Amino acid sequence: MCFIHSDSVISRRSFIEQFSLGAAAAAAVAGVGSRLAAASEGVAAPGAGEPDVVVPVSQNPPARGGLTTIDGFSKTLHNRWNQDIPAAARVHEGDTVQFLCRDALDIGTAARTLRPDGVLTLDLGKVHPLTGPVEIEGAKPGDILEVEIVDVAPLVDFGYVVIGPALGLFGGLRPDILAPFNQFTEASELSDPNPGRVPGAIPADQPFNSGAPFVQIFTFNKGQNTGFAMFEGKDTGRKAKIPIAPFMGVYGVAPLRKGMYRTVPPNVSGGMGGNTDIKQFVKGSRLQYPVLADGAKFSVGDGHMAQGDGEVCVTAIETLMAVTCRFKIIPDTIIESPRAIVPAADPTDFGLTREMLAKGFYHTTGVGPDLMANAKSAVRAMIDWLVRDQGLSLHEAYAICSVAGDLKISEVVDIPNWVVSMTVPRGIFE
Repeated sequence: MCFIHSDSVISRRSFIEQFSLGAAAAAAVAGVGSRLAAASEGVAAPGAGEPDVVVPVSQNPPARGGLTTIDGFSKTLHNRWNQDIPAAARVHEGDTVQFLCRDALDIGTAARTLRPDGVLTLDLGKVHPLTGPVEIEGAKPGDILEVEIVDVAPLVDFGYVVIGPALGLFGGLRPDILAPFNQFTEASELSDPNPGRVPGAIPADQPFNSGAPFVQIFTFNKGQNTGFAMFEGKDTGRKAKIPIAPFMGVYGVAPLRKGMYRTVPPNVSGGMGGNTDIKQFVKGSRLQYPVLADGAKFSVGDGHMAQGDGEVCVTAIETLMAVTCRFKIIPDTIIESPRAIVPAADPTDFGLTREMLAKGFYHTTGVGPDLMANAKSAVRAMIDWLVRDQGLSLHEAYAICSVAGDLKISEVVDIPNWVVSMTVPRGIFE
């Protein structure tokens, strides 16, 4: 899941006024500064219970030292980057760690009964609970931490997409609302959301009014990491099978600078990762992060069962996930930002059957001098096709674009006009 915030206190406040903090969260935030709790202490997640642990040891045995499991499922550990948070575990190079992770909004099973109007009162202060940090012995600034993704699989049998008026490609960020925001080049210090809604948060003139609140549930099996998630449109009942390729939207290490930082933007305090939502970071990937603090202090969260490139409505199929990682240190090698070796440019294509592939992909474009405007044009055109040709509602179409539509820059050579494209596989619909 991706969301946006600003360095400006005033504009940040106006942006998030429609979200309430909640008494428990407010009390927790009020105590920040007196002591940083060990990440392993955490805060109990009501109703979470014990997770069904997914441990792929038989297929990918730990190289050494057994398997360390960190429970970020039944309790929330941390959701800010801070190099001073004590490690939840300390491991050696070559060790294997399984991270049990909560969902991006930290709402767990409450997502099943979340109503559209409930989207307007979600607590953004809880976004992106992270499991970790893990300290890797011997990792030091100036090294690279290489993280091998051994396995990714869901701990529950459902996932969700939410659409809200302030977020996503067609959220409430019209030019008059966007104008006060600073450029998203560096994260701000921790600040508290203020409760209450912004009057007129849903713009009447918004294309398709697709920023109005909406919730869509997807189903699959616990532990499933191949095949499909099942979609049954909440508005129309239209059915589709979404090819899955589970991955984590947030991977990262401790920041370069002191302070408490949000998970976005993903260039916080150096190139330490964060909310990148790169769908190619699936099982079999080897991710590389610059080590910026002793021990690297690696954390992970934001499980996705499926996502299109762009994650245009602000959520993928969000779920609670187990991810297993193995660590390697590449000494005395400096990189500016994360790099990776990934098994596929589009891992979801592997899930499409021969019959699905035979139906091809629907392709839309946006052309002009503004890449963001082009992106919106391409997605609007795809929503139009999904509604007119496939019989989806506007919200269902927007959700499908986010979980199965790939948004790409097709070319930047025809100065001053650029081409942005979106594709959706036609064969996913029954």
